[in-house]
Amino acid sequence: MDAAIQLIPVERLVHIEGHSAKRVTWLANKIQAEGVWTKPLAVDAAHNLVLDGQHRMEAAIKLRLVHVPVVKYDYATVTLWSLRPTHQFDWQLVTERALAGKPYPYKTVKHRFPFPMPACAIVLEELSR
Repeated sequence: MDAAIQLIPVERLVHIEGHSAKRVTWLANKIQAEGVWTKPLAVDAAHNLVLDGQHRMEAAIKLRLVHVPVVKYDYATVTLWSLRPTHQFDWQLVTERALAGKPYPYKTVKHRFPFPMPACAIVLEELSR
């Protein structure tokens, strides 16, 4: 895997944890006002699990975008931990729960990626087709 940005259909994305509706609204308004998407989502290469970007995913849905920019990671190479002492997991457990439609609560799963996330500047019109 490398830091290549790819465009993938929003409908293929899968949440691993919850999100804040208030933050989604704020972010969608900000993205729409700027007219440019500037940060790719970090996704698991095998299943398109959203490792970083739950709010951006929901903002894309709210804006009715068809595609979003992503950087794919091999989840086994990503360091992860919980912000909640009541949740213990590894990447396999996170994957299993996400694919079963049982994402973790908002602000539970944190990641450190093996290579930095690149920036982008994609006009929203390009993501609407």
